Amino acid sequence: MEKNRYAPSFANNLLNGMSPTIILVGAVALLYVYLMQFIDHKLLWVQYVVLLFAMVKALFFTFFTIKQIKRSIFQCYSLYRLIWIFGLLVSLIIFSFASDFVCLSGFDKNAFAGIEQSGFLNDFFEYFYFSTVTFASIGYGDIVPVSGLARVLVIMEIGQSFILIVFGLSNINNMQIDKN
Repeated sequence: MEKNRYAPSFANNLLNGMSPTIILVGAVALLYVYLMQFIDHKLLWVQYVVLLFAMVKALFFTFFTIKQIKRSIFQCYSLYRLIWIFGLLVSLIIFSFASDFVCLSGFDKNAFAGIEQSGFLNDFFEYFYFSTVTFASIGYGDIVPVSGLARVLVIMEIGQSFILIVFGLSNINNMQIDKN
């Protein structure tokens, strides 16, 4: 079967489908970085802004991004490409929730137990680790959400991982594998 040389490549299709999600997650993360400079001002409303943005991102992941990825799965011709699709989506979700956790903990030092505040980069690494463990449903217990808002964010991330796993398993049969 001859391929159309004018057809967009898999990478272009993937990036075009995921670019709104990448932009949204990046913009919210940059907004959080901006808000972090006001930590000393005790702005209590920022915690609710974090929750609101986490909900918007979760809805966006659930309804828009998965729809875009479903389209890519129908065009997917190899397991390698399928792994790239899900790997990118998982990475975006983990990064997204890690940035939520960092910002929330910046404005509420008691939101999580098990992390000592020790600078933005170290805190981000710790919350990226926590987000990865939460997404994978491992839950070692070394970092624990304590506040109600932190628990809601963790529940949202667990819901996202469940939705992605169910979505992935239900659509794996739709993939057209190249037998050559």
